[in-house]
Amino acid sequence: MENGFTKDDVVVGPISGMRFRDKDSLFAFYKEHAQLKGFSVVKRNSNNKGGDTARYITYCCDRARIHKTKFTTKSNNCKARLTAVLDGFGCWHVSKVVHDHNHDLLPSISRLMAGHRSVCDSLKRDLLTHDRSSIRPSKNIRRAEVQCGGP
Repeated sequence: MENGFTKDDVVVGPISGMRFRDKDSLFAFYKEHAQLKGFSVVKRNSNNKGGDTARYITYCCDRARIHKTKFTTKSNNCKARLTAVLDGFGCWHVSKVVHDHNHDLLPSISRLMAGHRSVCDSLKRDLLTHDRSSIRPSKNIRRAEVQCGGP
């Protein structure tokens, strides 16, 4: 893995004091940990302090948002989050980690969560080509199912 971390480190998760060379590798590490544990991650906030470079960044559970309507089922103000600060050497230093979720973690279906879903580049290219060729979406979906080993 990047930054010299092992798979065991990802399972344990982020710990205060960890260092990452850039925020992309920090996000990738936390996202992989989230997928193994069964939740999804979003960027909550960052601060640029008048410059182009962010000085701190917070990633949190995707259920951390506060209810906007009384019918929302996903948001429940989860407190799990990771805060990192950019140090003087250009490295990201994890300053605070909260692992407390107030909802069930679902590792068995985490691959279906929006933050963990992905389509390979070759399939994206094929879908775009078929779209330009006016091939119907249902045919595209059926082809993708067969290509991925589906029914």
